[in-house]
Amino acid sequence: MFLLSTCFCHTDLVPDRKPYHHGNLRDTLLEASLELIREKGVREFTLREVARRAGVSHAAPYRHFREKEDLLAAIAEGGFDRLTIAMRSAAAKPHDPFRRLRNAGIAYIEFAQEQPEHFHVMFTVDLDEAHHPSAKAAAGRCFAELLGLVTACQQAQLLKGPPETAALMAWIQVHGIAELALRGQLGFRSRKELREFATMTLDVFGRGSELATPRKP
Repeated sequence: MFLLSTCFCHTDLVPDRKPYHHGNLRDTLLEASLELIREKGVREFTLREVARRAGVSHAAPYRHFREKEDLLAAIAEGGFDRLTIAMRSAAAKPHDPFRRLRNAGIAYIEFAQEQPEHFHVMFTVDLDEAHHPSAKAAAGRCFAELLGLVTACQQAQLLKGPPETAALMAWIQVHGIAELALRGQLGFRSRKELREFATMTLDVFGRGSELATPRKP
């Protein structure tokens, strides 16, 4: 539900090479990638620039990633895993099922505020299941977390309608808020104001989610 070249063989080291511990090249490349995305966005993203920032040879990234899409997919995978953990942790507190769902939704919005680079990549990179099965699976687990919370609400008769439809509606609510907040289009001056708005919006969703079963054509 969630969105998601040939090898350059030049081996000269960049002049300002930074040391990294043997065995953690992949993590070093991921950190450099997030730094680059933070400064210039995905459009300016290249493996050559990632390698330069990581202080390794231009060929080094190809030890782990065939092309830049593979590196972006790895960032997306890490983001979805982190988001799943954040939602699960927020929903773990002993509240009624809808409040647990609401808490997970707020965690989703706060994740976008705290991890904007991950969030941007997660929903702009096309995760091809054939080429990036691990990242696609991570996105699926994230949606399954939401679906499970929605199903618990339905079992408690707090939401009605097809589970996947209700989960999609809940996702649209929180994702829309997260995206607009990141763009500064909601006008809130603090995280507290954003959280209060998200809480109110999700409460409205809960009260108005009398979903009808779609009619067959």
